[in-house]
Amino acid sequence: MQATHNTTGMALVPYWLMFALWAIGTVQTESRRGQLPKTVFFVAAALITTLLIGLRFEVGGDWGSYVRMYESIYFLSLPQAMSFTDPAYGATNWLASRGDLGMAFVNTVCAILFMGGLARLAWRQPNPALAVLVAIPYLIIVVAMGYTRQAAAIGIICFALADASERRLLRLVVLIGIAALFHKTAILILPVALVPIFRRNILLGMLGVAVFSIVAFFLLRDSADTLVTSYVQGNYDSQGAAIRVAMNVIAAVLFLMLRKRMDMPFFQKSFWVTCSLISILSVFALALASASSGIDRISLYLIPLQVICYSRLPYVLGTGDKALPSVFIGVLIYSFSVEFVWLNYADNAQLWLPFSLSL
Repeated sequence: MQATHNTTGMALVPYWLMFALWAIGTVQTESRRGQLPKTVFFVAAALITTLLIGLRFEVGGDWGSYVRMYESIYFLSLPQAMSFTDPAYGATNWLASRGDLGMAFVNTVCAILFMGGLARLAWRQPNPALAVLVAIPYLIIVVAMGYTRQAAAIGIICFALADASERRLLRLVVLIGIAALFHKTAILILPVALVPIFRRNILLGMLGVAVFSIVAFFLLRDSADTLVTSYVQGNYDSQGAAIRVAMNVIAAVLFLMLRKRMDMPFFQKSFWVTCSLISILSVFALALASASSGIDRISLYLIPLQVICYSRLPYVLGTGDKALPSVFIGVLIYSFSVEFVWLNYADNAQLWLPFSLSL
């Protein structure tokens, strides 16, 4: 992969400052094991990250498309806006246009949903700051700052998964349904979430399938042809899809190898095992598919697997509640390397540079 853009170091500073902020929190959390997590630091860092995501200006590969969407919705009624694009995202744009609040409002609402969900999921990990740090290079910088609708959906799903269990099936279904209102493809996570239910209670699992079928019908009935054309039959290949899928596969293999040592509830472990298997199968799907765009977009929902796996890896291989230093440092170096390579060598990275705020 060759660099296709030239930029000064200053254009990268905000991204590296965000990485440094969470790296400091990661090291401090580990050095003070046995004490209560630094809630104030975590909340403050999450708030800063949310503002960087939400108040970005002309950052991200789909920025122009989202601006044109906002300008179109400006002249529409609420029902028209909700049918123009994904319902919840259309409604958010419509609300912003009524108050002439611009893209900053839309992006900040989606950033709150994304970061709120990611932070809740990260808080359930042994080192919450490390979990967020793992997410920065791709899930935050590329996805949250590039694919706004899908990022909001991923955040809501993360929020649902943080406390998911067999007894909270209705809550899980409702939250995934809300996520699908921001990006319809989010509904595809529901069958994955039903796998643990099937393993424990077939009747309850069948009920979940019925609910999925009903929700999917109402969400996708007017856009099924478009989704199939765009993601299945189209000839568009997402640049870097193979690399993104490979990143999921590495985490998937590690999780499957160490799943018996992962200390988490049955439902959540079963869910992440299923995600791991899907990640591995996506390699074959990518090789056989005529277009990679659909596989690439769906694989975005599997990226939280990296957050779960890598943030737990030092503790799974360590002793007691202490991280294995070499693995801990290895995860930090890996995350740093992913960010460095993407910012400096990714074909589309110039669309994220320079970073600027709409202030």
